Amino acid sequence: MPDTKQLNTTFIVADDHPPIRSFSKGILKENFPNCTVLEADTGQQAVDLSLKNKPSLVIMDIAMPDIDGIEATQKIVQSLPQTGIVIYSNYGDEVYVRKIRQTVPVDRAFAYVLKTASQDQFTQAIKQVYSGEVWLHPEVQQVVWKLNVNKKSTQLTEIQQQILIAVAIGKTNDWIAEKLYMSNKTIQYHLYSIYDKLGINSAAKKVNPRNEVVCVSLLKGLIDLQNLKEGYEKENC
Repeated sequence: MPDTKQLNTTFIVADDHPPIRSFSKGILKENFPNCTVLEADTGQQAVDLSLKNKPSLVIMDIAMPDIDGIEATQKIVQSLPQTGIVIYSNYGDEVYVRKIRQTVPVDRAFAYVLKTASQDQFTQAIKQVYSGEVWLHPEVQQVVWKLNVNKKSTQLTEIQQQILIAVAIGKTNDWIAEKLYMSNKTIQYHLYSIYDKLGINSAAKKVNPRNEVVCVSLLKGLIDLQNLKEGYEKENC
């Protein structure tokens, strides 16, 4: 049976600047030719349109009249668990990233895109959220990393340990999600948490974080060759 969410091509663009709404609408129409795009120029209007039309995703600015994008997002995610959120904003400061992280549930399809992003990046973010995934602008990834870089503990939870070993033996997020009975989005958020705990800032160093997390984990003694041997044999032998 097809995923009914993927059949929903109703989108909402919430921004108080008409040129930005027009640009966002153009990207949506280009990638979803038969979609319906509704426009909101205030936070409350975005909430009202969302509750009435139950869109597949909402592209949300942060700075808007009446209620801001963060409060509007909170109202939408509380009432519409299937609606993805694309934050599209000029603001990527720590205070905003922290608020958004506290507002959006970890299992939600979500993107945080700065308006300095390229058109390709914006398009990629929209497509990933529409597919139920997560996308973070590289500069936002750095802020997320800084929020946690001073944490003293690098202890991983039991689930994170299992995910780390699965990554180390070459398993994909889809495989891990199925194995642990979790959504792909939840696996992604666990991986972001692992990266944060281990101080991995792939956006700054331009490395593959999945490779680096394995290397750092081995160096820190969080996993060892015996863990890898047992994990590999369990799943491949």
